[in-house]
Amino acid sequence: MLRAGSFTVNEELAASWARGKRLRKLLVEAPDGIKHVAVELARRLSEAGFDVIVSGRHAWGGCDVGVREALSLGAEGVIHLGHHGHVGPRVTEIPVLFLPVLSEADPMPAFRRAVLEALSSGYRRIAIGVTVQHMHFLGDLEREARELGADPVTGSLDGFRGLVVGCMYSSLSGGEASVVVAGGVFHGLGAALWTGKPVWVADPFTGEAKRVDVKTAVARRLEAISRAIDARSFAVVVSSKPGQMRLRVAELVVEALRKRGREAWLVSLDEVTNEALVNLGAAEAYVNTACPRLAVDDPELFPGPVVNPGELKYVLLGKLDGYSPRDVFFFDARDLA
Repeated sequence: MLRAGSFTVNEELAASWARGKRLRKLLVEAPDGIKHVAVELARRLSEAGFDVIVSGRHAWGGCDVGVREALSLGAEGVIHLGHHGHVGPRVTEIPVLFLPVLSEADPMPAFRRAVLEALSSGYRRIAIGVTVQHMHFLGDLEREARELGADPVTGSLDGFRGLVVGCMYSSLSGGEASVVVAGGVFHGLGAALWTGKPVWVADPFTGEAKRVDVKTAVARRLEAISRAIDARSFAVVVSSKPGQMRLRVAELVVEALRKRGREAWLVSLDEVTNEALVNLGAAEAYVNTACPRLAVDDPELFPGPVVNPGELKYVLLGKLDGYSPRDVFFFDARDLA
């Protein structure tokens, strides 16, 4: 195992994977925050005889594999650090190894506090969620929860027990409340919006435990939808990232808007930025078919109000009745009919 700062990664697995597929030239990519791990892994692989390039792209998730970058550089394979696997359509153009980067930060102090707070709030059946960096602690977390008097519930995502990612939290469906082990509030907020149940975040890096408050996020969503109801022109953003491209959804959105007398057009972007959208001209509102978290966490990237496909039904109906935060993530084409 290769240790880089407080993280470890299985360099032997990376080398054996590349040798097994007879790959010599590799692109190594990682999300912000662990790019130093990518640099160290590239150094080790270079010493082992591989030709390695480190990507400077963001590599936001398993939805964001640098296929075009790798092919343009003549790479024969991609080693993608820090995520569990494909999100959305699988990449088939080039071999990809998803290599977990494991954190050594001890999650237990924050986890204990989070579980005790959940218990004191009257929740005993507690779903446990972990990001891929902390999944090796899951067994210890389950045992600790039982010792504290909780009834831990652990679902799975893509075959990984307890795993949560930014846009999918199905592993948490069985609990009365959830405790998510992750740095920051990003995954906790997503879990709370997805499940509609109380969520505590246990942050291994700060040692803090905090219940997630969704009121501000929901209020911002309702405000954006309300403003979009009055809009007459919409730019519908479709992502060119392999796992985020939902072209058919974007086309259905355009059709639905035009059918109701609104002006709508498609905009293709790899990285959604305010500057890019401003340069493309004025739209009164935006529909985001790329990463659903953009509308929640980064609405300022859009020059006007932004809604996700699952929220568009309220725009078309002209009212907010029945709104659910789960609409951030879920889309049903029948709602546009």
